Amino acid sequence: MQARLISRAADDVLSVCRTAYPPEVARWLTSLVIHLPTCARSGSLSPADLAWARSGARFRTSTGATICLPAAYTAGAREMYCRNVYLRTGLVMPSSGWVIDLGANRGLFSIWAAVTGAQAVAVDAQQGFAPLIKGLAARNNVTDHVHVEIAVASGVKLSGAAAGVIADDSRWATASHGLPERPANLTVPALMSSYGIDQVGLLKVDVEGGEFALLDADEDLRWLERVDQVAMEIHGQHGDAAAMVGRLRGAGFSVDLRDNDGGRTAARSSQLAYAYCSR
Repeated sequence: MQARLISRAADDVLSVCRTAYPPEVARWLTSLVIHLPTCARSGSLSPADLAWARSGARFRTSTGATICLPAAYTAGAREMYCRNVYLRTGLVMPSSGWVIDLGANRGLFSIWAAVTGAQAVAVDAQQGFAPLIKGLAARNNVTDHVHVEIAVASGVKLSGAAAGVIADDSRWATASHGLPERPANLTVPALMSSYGIDQVGLLKVDVEGGEFALLDADEDLRWLERVDQVAMEIHGQHGDAAAMVGRLRGAGFSVDLRDNDGGRTAARSSQLAYAYCSR
């Protein structure tokens, strides 16, 4: 376990050096040295991220696009841009067409899609993220490429609010950017119809267990035929991950399963964290 943590930390340090701009790398490495004892005790490099949380950072993504994050937006930047968790197996960020970002949070993935050239629909259930996503789009001059929807990503027959973290009233009550009342459900077919989307170049899904409502066995999943790629976080404690992976394969996808560190894993493994789907 200790060797694995050291290997993960070394990979993360290298990814920061490759991806962040030199001044941001220098600040982060300085912060890492200062907080090294804390990082060692916690097994996390998050204390080093405080350097970006104070002053913001710029990143070169794997698509060659540059993204500028102000200080308040840097949470998750190392995972998104440096570790490249959503595209690390070879999925491609489209340079045109449509990207749907389910579980957009502050909008880091949607802005990446937009600066690469795609039209991005950023969907999140927490109402307070809407102005943050719009602000980040304006900061990166892609306002006309980012469309924000506040909704619960859902299936028709099984509400997204009935599956995953969002179904837990106590956890919803402590959500950092949510209001007391959950927003309405929104299915992917309805979203595509609303924006006149014929084909989705990339669907990113991080909805904390809501993926089991989105891709439930009772749903009409023919809409997946109009999706080229899927990058999805899987939260196996909320449903049958192996069965869901089977439905993705049944829809014609080649599915690559990985653990949190990017190692290959099986559909029934407790370590399963990501599914990367392509045609």
